[in-house]
Order: sequence, then structure tokens, then C-alpha cells
Amino acid sequence: MPASLYTYLKQVRRFLRDGNMELEDDGDLIAYVNQARRETAMRAQCVRILPNTSGAVISCQVTAPGSGYTDPTVTITPPDFPSGFLPFPNGAQATATATVVAGQIVSVNINYGGDGYFQPQISISDPTGTGFAGTLTTSACLTLNLGQEKYEFATADLGPFPGVSSIYLVRGISVIFSNYRYSLPMYSFSTYQSLIRQYVASQFQYVPAYASQFGQGTNGSLFLYPPPSQLYQMEWDCQCLPQDLEDDQSVEAIADPWVDAVPYFATHLSYLGLQNGNAARMYKDLYEERMKNFRAYVSPGRATNMYGRW
Repeated sequence: MPASLYTYLKQVRRFLRDGNMELEDDGDLIAYVNQARRETAMRAQCVRILPNTSGAVISCQVTAPGSGYTDPTVTITPPDFPSGFLPFPNGAQATATATVVAGQIVSVNINYGGDGYFQPQISISDPTGTGFAGTLTTSACLTLNLGQEKYEFATADLGPFPGVSSIYLVRGISVIFSNYRYSLPMYSFSTYQSLIRQYVASQFQYVPAYASQFGQGTNGSLFLYPPPSQLYQMEWDCQCLPQDLEDDQSVEAIADPWVDAVPYFATHLSYLGLQNGNAARMYKDLYEERMKNFRAYVSPGRATNMYGRW
């Protein structure tokens, strides 16, 4: 079934035998559909993302305008951390132009931000001018910041993931250090507090080696120890909730086959509101059956290695 608000509502009304909209109005059904979508996303764990570890160049701050510039050529370094993901698995070169006033570089305009940048550098060549310096800013990506131990789920940039509302669980954390990605062991916060977090942030900083989740749901956060001694990249394996569908232009983040289960749970909720317990239980059972079947369909048995080795 194509996943849109209209198709969800149409299917729920079919189940309710309410084609004339006599039992439920659209406002109530939309609320039930969105509640069913959240239930499905969490139970199936089917909205899963890896927030960006690099991005595009979005702006340049001129820190020294220099002097004597007449014909400047702006050069931005090549992508220093391509993501490996489409549409630019190897990154894309950013381009920019400079604005000169009275021989000084007063601004740099980013013509194309490119992709795959973590710590880009900028330089300007000119027949006569010298002394320019500038700092580039990239789009949001997950970083470990100097001395920072705690990281809120809500700080992750979900803009590149249409239809995703928030993170409610981080399954794993990887740190990127010296061109190597390694995963951190995660402990309960009680263990982390009593056995790992022994020295305060100001006394011991290095590359993080341990992690713990503090709090649950969308208000959760992560603690990493030891606190970083410099800026590092990190990657979160995230389970997310979908944004509510408001109209047929809203993006559905839940994929097939899970979308087919949503109307059953929405109908269950609707019958609960109508005080029809028997019908509500029937549709809850149908929902459970479909969720169980879909899990079996999408998670078949698989040999890790056909040759018997890791």
C-alpha cells in the first residue's frame, strides 16, 4: 500500500465500515494513525539512521581581509572525509568566490558547498594581494568536543532524514580516530558512574573508550569517558520516531512492509475510543499477527560466513 495519510485513513475507514464518516472524524483518525505509526516504528525498530559524520561547506568567516587584492582565486581543499554514501560517496568539491573592496577580501561567497567535509581549509591566490585568512563552517555533523562528556540525543541533526522526528535510542557509538572507526563498549550508568568515571573532566582527557546512556526516550543522553582531548568525529546507530503525518505531502519514514500493519493498530485505537472492546481486541490481535509475520519475512536466517569462519 502506498504510504500516505490518505491511504492510511481510507484503509482505517474500510475496517470501521465508516465510508460516510459517521463514526469518526478525520481529526481523531489522524491522531490514531500517527499513534499507530509511532508504535510500529518502535516495535519494528524500522526507522534507523546514521547521522552525518561530515557535510557540506556552508559559510566562510573572514578573520583577516589582507590587502592589495585585485583578482583573487578562491581554493577550498578537497573533501577530507567522504561518507561513502550516495549521492556523493567520494565527496564533492566545494567552490567559492571572493568579494574585494579597496584591495581587501570583505566576504567569501560559497557557490557550491560540496560534500564530505569535516575540517576544510580555504586559501586565496592573487597576483598582488596577501594576508587573507578565513575559517570555513560545515553543515552539522556529530563531533566529540574538547572536554565535553555529555551529549543529548536531541543535538543530532536530523535534517538530512525527511520524515524522522527524533531519536529515542542509540544502539551503538563509534569514534573515528586516526582514520580508524572503533565501537565503544556501553555500560549501565550505575556501572559507568561507580567504576569508570573516576577522574573529573578537567583532570583527564583523551580519546573516549567507554560510553553509557543516561535517561530514556527522546530526552536521553550519552556519556563518554574519558572526555575528548580534542575534536573527534563520532557516529551513532540510532532508532528514531517518525514525524506525524499532517497531509498527503508529509513524508513517511516507515518502510514496507511495516506500513501495512499501521491501519490495524489505528483501527484498534479507534474501536477503543468507540467503546467496542471486542472489535478493538480483534484488530489488536490482527496487528500483532502481522507484526510477527513481517519480522519473520524481513529477518530470515543467514549464515555469517559460508566458509565457517568469522
